[in-house]
Amino acid sequence: MRTITSPNMKRKYWILALLVCAILPREGLSQSRMVSRVEAVQSALQNNAGIRASALDINVQQQLKRTALEIPKTQAMFMSGQYNSLNKDNNFTITQSIPFPTVFTSQSKLGELHVLSSQYKHASSENELVFQVKQVYESLRYLSATHGLLQRQDSIFADMVRITALQYATGEATLLQKTSAETRYNEVQNLIRQNLADLLTYGSQLRVLINSAENVVVTAEPFLPLTTTLLDDSSQVSGNPLLSYQRSLKTIALQEKRVESNRALPDLTIGYFNQTLIGFQQQLDGTDRYFSSNDRFSGFMVGMAIPIWFVPAHSRVRAASIRSSAAALHAEYVEKQLFSEWDKAVQQFVKHQNSLNYYNSSALPNAKLILRQSGLAFRAGDISQADYRLNLQQALSIEESYVQTVMMYNQSIITLEFLSGKYSKN
Repeated sequence: MRTITSPNMKRKYWILALLVCAILPREGLSQSRMVSRVEAVQSALQNNAGIRASALDINVQQQLKRTALEIPKTQAMFMSGQYNSLNKDNNFTITQSIPFPTVFTSQSKLGELHVLSSQYKHASSENELVFQVKQVYESLRYLSATHGLLQRQDSIFADMVRITALQYATGEATLLQKTSAETRYNEVQNLIRQNLADLLTYGSQLRVLINSAENVVVTAEPFLPLTTTLLDDSSQVSGNPLLSYQRSLKTIALQEKRVESNRALPDLTIGYFNQTLIGFQQQLDGTDRYFSSNDRFSGFMVGMAIPIWFVPAHSRVRAASIRSSAAALHAEYVEKQLFSEWDKAVQQFVKHQNSLNYYNSSALPNAKLILRQSGLAFRAGDISQADYRLNLQQALSIEESYVQTVMMYNQSIITLEFLSGKYSKN
């Protein structure tokens, strides 16, 4: 597609960068740098604090997964006293409670699902971050292109002021015409200042997103429409990590229900004891024998802990079931919302694409012709200042609308990339 940029566009972008740097804090001048879209996206994915925190959450879930095989603390008890006879005996007992074996299996599965869910959440955060970076970067490119247009208008209206001043001096123009030309020129100067302020604002946003210690400006490149291959069908929305994350919450809730159901099963208990039985004890042959504190007796215990109050366990299972239903409904809502936004983005894309075709096939060539012929006619005195300004307003409005259309067209593509979840790092 055609573009309104001139052969000296790269030079103008460098001039723009210098202008932006000129109004930055003095201490930041030596630390300003240009970044491409690729560099901005990669820097954000590597350095953004939110993304780094999201990556750490994956590590947290991986560590918590190892707790699936956790068993209760081992109980060790020492007892001493006259619990068997008047003699002072002692007893040492160790017991260990173990959940029903299916608890470990279900908890291990739950841990795996939490890890997977955190990975989906991390991917969704990355997708959202890339979307924000590209939006801000595209806004900076738009503002840079707008600055180029304003610079052209500055030159045009400065020339008009000069010619009108000469005509006023020779009596060929009125004071009103001279003042009108100067007012229009001052309006352009004000728009340039506003444009530079917006550049600083969006530049600051980009700096925060990529977590840069330096002031950043976009690279010098023509403001052209982007390209995409994401318009085949809406099924690509199914790959959005946000949708995968929401679905994972439903699966987690179902698994939590299984865990709670298994926890309601009986716990197993095993134990070992070692003790004294000081005094005379009858042996198998019927004779009595004296046992001292040096003689010890041992054995083992096996038991089962059966819950007799099922209401709490049943309530936890029921709560997990309700959470699963809520997660399923929320995932369904998110899916419908994403598909709706996809349809809207496609419609916006088609609308702006048709508009771009119009500008490139008709409007821009006509605007270029109007600017050239009007300028020649005004300098030759063939048309009045009012006619010249009217022609300028029409032609310049076309160029401004074209740049805005390119920006909206590109933003619709960025939105499609975000909704598909297949963000490009280019």
